[in-house]
Amino acid sequence: MGSNNILFDSEGNALSPDKIYDKIINFPNRYKEAVKKTIQDSAVLDSNGEVFVNCTARILVNFKMTRTGPFKGIRITKNGNVIGEELLHKCWDRIKDGALEINNSVLQSGFSRDRYLLALSSSQCEELVQQIWFMTKQLLPFTMGETSYGLVGASKILFAVLPEIVLPVDNNQWLKVFKTVDLGDIINRMVCDIKEWEEKAHERLNEMDRSKRLTTLPSVYNVIAMDARPYG
Repeated sequence: MGSNNILFDSEGNALSPDKIYDKIINFPNRYKEAVKKTIQDSAVLDSNGEVFVNCTARILVNFKMTRTGPFKGIRITKNGNVIGEELLHKCWDRIKDGALEINNSVLQSGFSRDRYLLALSSSQCEELVQQIWFMTKQLLPFTMGETSYGLVGASKILFAVLPEIVLPVDNNQWLKVFKTVDLGDIINRMVCDIKEWEEKAHERLNEMDRSKRLTTLPSVYNVIAMDARPYG
């Protein structure tokens, strides 16, 4: 199953805005609230990694990544403190230069953060994709586990601080939806898919969540990509 099956049906017709809206409505509120807060909090990153730790902990906990594997034991207390943040600081130290550079580029661009990917030229998007893939590989030594190659954790960490760019991808999506091990490939496919869908549907994908919790292109696209996973 390729990415063209995400925003389009088996006959190549664009999913209707109402159908996408229904998928968003039926998606867990826990996820939508966590993503809303993450989009808000990650608008400006700090060099010491405080924003990074808080945002990544929230996403990892809500995506149930802290029950087993390398992130086991990470949790957020009732007063908002992150327990087990040492690993997250190691991740930040590895990718902070790239993350801060991208964050600054977004802030300085004048483009809408929610639609940043579609505002870039082809060459700018390609350069950005290469940066993201480099950062993904930098994270793998910390996100790999006994039964995981680390791509799931890396994509979710990058989504937590760059939710306007990165898609959080689970194992089933890697293996059966996108069929690649390159997060850059997935971002490129997502951009092409969204452009084609918006052209045919005459709507903006980032405006499909009427509750305005999922406002970035990847956050909305992920709902549909999760629904596209085959089971059984």
